[in-house]
Amino acid sequence: VFFYFGFIRKYKGLHNAIRAFKKVAEQRDDVSFLICGEEFWATLDTSKLSTKIKRGLFGIAQKLFLKNKESEQDYRPLSLVEELDLQDSTVVKSEFIPNEDVHKYFQVADCSVLYYLTATPSGVESLTYNFGLPILATRVGHFPETIQDGFNGYLAEPEDIDSMAEQMLKYLELPLPSENVYKSASKMSWDNYVTAILAD
Repeated sequence: VFFYFGFIRKYKGLHNAIRAFKKVAEQRDDVSFLICGEEFWATLDTSKLSTKIKRGLFGIAQKLFLKNKESEQDYRPLSLVEELDLQDSTVVKSEFIPNEDVHKYFQVADCSVLYYLTATPSGVESLTYNFGLPILATRVGHFPETIQDGFNGYLAEPEDIDSMAEQMLKYLELPLPSENVYKSASKMSWDNYVTAILAD
């Protein structure tokens, strides 16, 4: 069970993860993709003035700063599940998941998929470590520092669907034990962080 958790935002690359999973599902009949997350813009009340202002400001900022002209407000990667005929191997839970239910989804997953376009430290990464799940991620942001390829996860090349699919297949052939994940996570504790700062 490959697992995506959290808000569905374009920078998190769910569209790439779904396309990569399609390649894997064409070769294996023992895989599934569990997607738990709300589409970010769908969570906003469009009748509120504050939401209208946010949408307007986002549109202006996008035109000024973003190279990609496609609006994130129109980002709907979940439509790929039906488009790529993945309904039988994909489960989508597109709603808010309360804290007391989060563990249920992590406990049925085998690894977390974070095929981000850009990355900064995230709560999803920390949650994944807490449940001892290996992470399949892209070589962006801090991931090459926190994920030791072949030890606590596998790293794919960004925006490379074939590379992402290859890492998913590699995980199936060479699964990684939870012990490795917990060992890596222990090195990223607050105590170690503070100790490193004080040592400088």
